[in-house]
Amino acid sequence: MKEIYNEIDSLKNDLIDLSHQIHSNPEIKWQEFSAVKNIETLLNKYNIQINKVKDLPTAFTASIKGNSKGPVIALLAEYDALPGIGHACGHNLIAITNIGAFLGFLALKGNFPGEIRLIGTPAEEGGGGKISLLGKNYFDDVDISLSSHGSSNTTILWEDVPMGTGMSLATSKAIYEFHGKASHAAINPDQGINALNAVIMLFNGIDSLRQHVKDDTRIHGIITDGGMAPNIVPDFAAADILMRSRSSSYVEYIREKIDDIAKGAALMTGAELKIREDEPGYKHVIPNTTLAKIGKSILKELEINLTSQPLNRFGSGASTDFGNVSHEMPSYAFNFAVSEEPVAGHSTEMEKASISDLAHNNAIAISKGISATALTLLEDADQFNKSKLEFEKRKNHK
Repeated sequence: MKEIYNEIDSLKNDLIDLSHQIHSNPEIKWQEFSAVKNIETLLNKYNIQINKVKDLPTAFTASIKGNSKGPVIALLAEYDALPGIGHACGHNLIAITNIGAFLGFLALKGNFPGEIRLIGTPAEEGGGGKISLLGKNYFDDVDISLSSHGSSNTTILWEDVPMGTGMSLATSKAIYEFHGKASHAAINPDQGINALNAVIMLFNGIDSLRQHVKDDTRIHGIITDGGMAPNIVPDFAAADILMRSRSSSYVEYIREKIDDIAKGAALMTGAELKIREDEPGYKHVIPNTTLAKIGKSILKELEINLTSQPLNRFGSGASTDFGNVSHEMPSYAFNFAVSEEPVAGHSTEMEKASISDLAHNNAIAISKGISATALTLLEDADQFNKSKLEFEKRKNHK
């Protein structure tokens, strides 16, 4: 492992420069052209060529192959930003940790089995870039996927996660559009059909539903259109609703309930209902404690300070398209601290923390952990097979 660690140390300045480039020019989902160009420039510097993905111009792959047949381990880089607030989810750090781990394999000069593959995954923030790549078969020959994520002031690799427990919240998102009939609200109210009333009934129904859902369920919503003037009965109104739960199957159940509420609201008001989706659903992350334990052992050897795992809590309350990957193969993302004090995700504090010296130093350390974990899986058939067996058990657990 020492050769890999030394290689990553030698890359530190280049990786931090790349982080600053991505952070200072935030690009939202599917628009990450400068980020990909800067990544390509860095990879080209080390004689690595990237392969573009048809119809996904900000996605790419790159590969370092060993000298014998073996597994394919994918490292997943992200680099998209949030609208209006920039890199408040630290995807600049996800980029450099996985790129650093990937380039660390150059030190081995091909003396390893299998293949290490870097996959550039755009549009994690709502666009489902990994879902698109799955649909285009870019993961078909991948055996295991690894990645990373900045995590406030904690560095945790979750172990001993109970069967049936998701490490993130699955999502379903829908836009509910109600079409009514406009009329003068004072002169001809009897001739109108109030689409806004239907939206209000939808929200009231959702509020009633909250009494009867599991504790880990979250339902968020906004009214995106509520009419043009108070003296006109609104002939169109719409709501954007996001549903989350720690189980993909349970979030589907919640979605069916809310669809029924919307249908009831349409029936009660006489409005016509159209339900459409503008984002793909994210599945919950299936944990893999085999991968976590390998990574944790390596981070301890590297003398990385690990945060104690909280009792009776597992994973994150956020959602990610990494979850969809985790339903196809053993997968694990290394969480690492970006701040000494707690910072909220998707906040201005997180945006500042994601470019701090502490965040960069931890990102370089996590690069080593990811790279060493990948090499362990390529060389140790027992650990590789154990992670596969755990994946099958968790995926098929009822």
